[in-house]
Amino acid sequence: MSRSRRLPHLLALFATAVLALAACGSGGPAAGGGEQKGGKLVVYGALHENEMARLLKAFEERSGIKTEFVRLSAGEIVARVQAEKAKPTGDVVLGGPSENHQALALGGMLQPYDSPVAKDYDKRFYDPGHAWHGFYVGALALAVNTERWKEEMKGRPIPKTWDELLDPALKDKLVVARPDSSGTAYNFVATQIFRLGEAQAWDFIKKFDTTVAHYTDSGAAPARMAGAGEYPLAIAFGHDILKPIEAGYPLEIVFPQDTGFEVGAVSIVKGGPNTESAKKFVDWMLGREAGQLHTDLSKRVSIRKDVAVPDGAVPLDQLKLVDFDVQWAAQNRDKVLRAWGERVGG
Repeated sequence: MSRSRRLPHLLALFATAVLALAACGSGGPAAGGGEQKGGKLVVYGALHENEMARLLKAFEERSGIKTEFVRLSAGEIVARVQAEKAKPTGDVVLGGPSENHQALALGGMLQPYDSPVAKDYDKRFYDPGHAWHGFYVGALALAVNTERWKEEMKGRPIPKTWDELLDPALKDKLVVARPDSSGTAYNFVATQIFRLGEAQAWDFIKKFDTTVAHYTDSGAAPARMAGAGEYPLAIAFGHDILKPIEAGYPLEIVFPQDTGFEVGAVSIVKGGPNTESAKKFVDWMLGREAGQLHTDLSKRVSIRKDVAVPDGAVPLDQLKLVDFDVQWAAQNRDKVLRAWGERVGG
């Protein structure tokens, strides 16, 4: 496999989805392999580089299909697939929130595929037209470096809500990704729209910008930076915060009320060079073998009930989630990003 590259604790467990999912076969149809007629299967991935490498290596061993991956942020993947629409060079989009995949589907850039492995999946977690299939879930959270917080905030309580982040005392204390490059950050902006309405949400975002000391390109980077003590606060998905916690960094996870969530998805690029191999890859990613490997590597929660959940996961009913409209988030993505650029940008 070759690769190329650019540029107590809680983790949200979507218990209702897990309970609704019937057990499926461990490997799915991908295990059959067969002769690979095209070149290497090219996967555009928003997962961590090590996760991509391990997953694709396991798929190669199972299927005999040669692969390579390009690691990009979720927003960068959308931009790349859009730029290559006339002549795609990638075959699969792996990871990133489903609203990003839905945006590509609305633009006619994804190849629908009704994977037999997903026949018992909860219908909330795949596209009705089969343009994308979810394989993990996660909720937005705050990462708090408890050592820096205690040192700098002098007894001030840790924020528990999104609105508490507007406290003037938090000016330049927080790191978060840019929504024009990161699916995590776009999810955060959309979450504010869904909980407040558009007018109030943009007022919130402008005030929130004063809290932000630094914008990153990657949605996972803020949790690592807060863990390393560069900033006392970060916004990331819960699974991206859990990993530095398990590595020993002094982070606390806080899930604010009305928080957003993602369904991480996999999809096939329409007109890509290796569509049949891409279908085999999707089947494999939706099966138990890949689901357990991905969860072990990433601490993300699989939507399969036969995949063991990470330590520290809690039921969904213990989190107060915003009413997140994936279709709206996909249809209005360009408009929202333009509005963010006009108000924050830079």
